[in-house]
Amino acid sequence: MYIIVNKKNDSIHSEPTRRSYRSSQYKTEAAAKAGITRTVKFYDKAKAQVAEVVAEGKSEYHAPMYNAFRDATDKDLGRTHCADKNNYRVMHVEEYALIEPMITKTGIAPGTGKEITVTYSINQPHYMNPLSETYWSA
Repeated sequence: MYIIVNKKNDSIHSEPTRRSYRSSQYKTEAAAKAGITRTVKFYDKAKAQVAEVVAEGKSEYHAPMYNAFRDATDKDLGRTHCADKNNYRVMHVEEYALIEPMITKTGIAPGTGKEITVTYSINQPHYMNPLSETYWSA
């Protein structure tokens, strides 16, 4: 199994056109490379759509894909690398497990009120973190 890795922060990339519940793993390296191509085409389509709306005399935010356009072009968001094909690389899952970045945070757990230190993967969803209120609200 292969995954697409974001070179900027070594996190696992999930295609913007894929449903959030779908796996970000691919059976072959070629399928993962096709995923990179689909990602770049998605952001190119967003840029073209906004350019078309602006050409009609409307503001940028009238385009349906305006948020994707901002991701690819707004420097303040810090995500302009997401539309760059050179920002992604394909890795085998076992190879990625050796370099997966971990984050260590200390804070007060909302559920207990005690100070805890938590180490978790950069790819872990926010709601799985014991320092988040969502973790305790079930």
